[in-house]
Amino acid sequence: MKKQVFPFTMVDVFARQTLAGNGLSVFVLEQTLSAYMMQAMTREMRQFESIFLQKLEGQHRWRTHIFTMEEELGFAGHPIIGAAACLHQLYQPDSKTAEFEFVLNERSVFASSKQENSHFFAEMNQGKASFGEPLSTSVAENFLKALNLHAHDQVADLPLQVVSTGLPYLIVPIQQHLDKARICHEKFEALLASAGAKFVYVLDVQRREGRTWDNEGKVEDIATGSAVGPAGAYMVRHQRAQAGDTQIFAQGAYVHRPSELHVNVSAEDETVLVHGQVCLVAKGELYV
Repeated sequence: MKKQVFPFTMVDVFARQTLAGNGLSVFVLEQTLSAYMMQAMTREMRQFESIFLQKLEGQHRWRTHIFTMEEELGFAGHPIIGAAACLHQLYQPDSKTAEFEFVLNERSVFASSKQENSHFFAEMNQGKASFGEPLSTSVAENFLKALNLHAHDQVADLPLQVVSTGLPYLIVPIQQHLDKARICHEKFEALLASAGAKFVYVLDVQRREGRTWDNEGKVEDIATGSAVGPAGAYMVRHQRAQAGDTQIFAQGAYVHRPSELHVNVSAEDETVLVHGQVCLVAKGELYV
């Protein structure tokens, strides 16, 4: 039986150099694939996420599916940023800038890419952030305990709060012991759901460094665009950053993949822009 051939590009996102940042596999498809097939291909690549793109009518519009090894996501940050740089390199290599619309299952996301020397810098527009009510002290203490933290680790005048630009993250602002943070609650996903969150983002406010994991606490993410956008909006809302200024966040040091994520919250309309450097790592073909 003849096998199908699927070209792919591997990139590192939010990376100052290759072999850092968050890895991503980018597939540009000639035909529509089933969710089962895209899920299987993602598991084969064994990256945190793979993104699948198919050209639509209209200039620079792409039907987009994003998969982790466990599920399809309705929205994600580093795959869209990585895909924008990849499409720029594949289809407009002589242009200094390029713009794209990524059509997901429930929304469209706009992103742009800029080429400087041998590097690409891509930016995505996450729209406005939505904020849940700050958690009460007693509920916050339950979450801190579930994260191997204590009340004195929390920044005293900042609340735990759910913030979303597409995926709802519980922002946990701390002043110390980021290195000790981990998920140590057997039913953490259910605990998050009780607060209206999908994932958690533990943020050292002074250092602007964050950590997040899968909800079983087994795998730490390297650089999370869908979390850092809400984190940047949170910092502006609570007057720890100025709207219009670029905030630079660190992530990934604890898994030896240092990453740098940039966030800008518009002073005019509170639109959240997330951007960072993308490094092209490899090209290949998957035979299925």
